[in-house]
Amino acid sequence: MTRSLILAAALAALLAACSEQKKEPAPVAEPAAAPTPAAATAGLTRDEPMALGLTVAQLEDADLLSANGSDLGDVERVDVDSAGKVTGLIVAPTGPGERWVRLPLTGLTIKADGDDHDVVTSMTWEEVKALPAWAP
Repeated sequence: MTRSLILAAALAALLAACSEQKKEPAPVAEPAAAPTPAAATAGLTRDEPMALGLTVAQLEDADLLSANGSDLGDVERVDVDSAGKVTGLIVAPTGPGERWVRLPLTGLTIKADGDDHDVVTSMTWEEVKALPAWAP
């Protein structure tokens, strides 16, 4: 009987001690945010000319056209190196499928379209679609 009382008292003390401890919730890991075009160019000044005489905002609003004026896709973002220098444009080609490709700046020109601007390339739609898929 004495043993039962001692065991009950020890158990009660243990429960009391455990219930008085402040438990901090375990940190919850937040899921990684999917990359977005805006996140990739967040460090760039959107109002100063960055490449091809256009600002980041103007480039990201541009359509990609072939030399004969055919719509090849939409510029989704500006690709920059670690020094912040623009090295290419990330484009979503027209047609079926959700994928982006990277176009180097070499050979690209700008065509004014009212207040908007289009990026013109000598590449064909087939050549643009054949570029490797780009992922951030």
